[in-house]
Amino acid sequence: MQIKRRQINRILNSDKVLYGVFGIITSILNIVLFQVLIWTGLDYRYSNFITLVVVKLAAYLCNKNFVFQSKSGSRLELLKEFCRFVVARGATMIIDYFGLIFMAENLRADKFISKCLITVLVIAINYFVGKKHVFKTNR
Repeated sequence: MQIKRRQINRILNSDKVLYGVFGIITSILNIVLFQVLIWTGLDYRYSNFITLVVVKLAAYLCNKNFVFQSKSGSRLELLKEFCRFVVARGATMIIDYFGLIFMAENLRADKFISKCLITVLVIAINYFVGKKHVFKTNR
């Protein structure tokens, strides 16, 4: 019984499961905030940009504190980690931002559906980039 409990805890606390949980939460925030800003009459490009900035900051906090449980020994380490995050997520933010514009304007796809599809792609890329390049410290 004790062994199974440890195995279950290990699975539930694995970074993949936690990334999935927080990925779902930030993805919901991403899609809902985007749609709310659209409903206010804001152009979809501005709505997407604002949403991406808010979601990237929320993702940093979630990934640092809950998913990868990264500990920074100094302010300089924290700054370096945050800079790596900004560079990595900035790259996927470009994919997210221009991918939506491409799908909406060139493919004439629905903006909401396009946002959802691009979000799934970006989640997968972000996991690998975060694990390998951003949050390098061990638990």
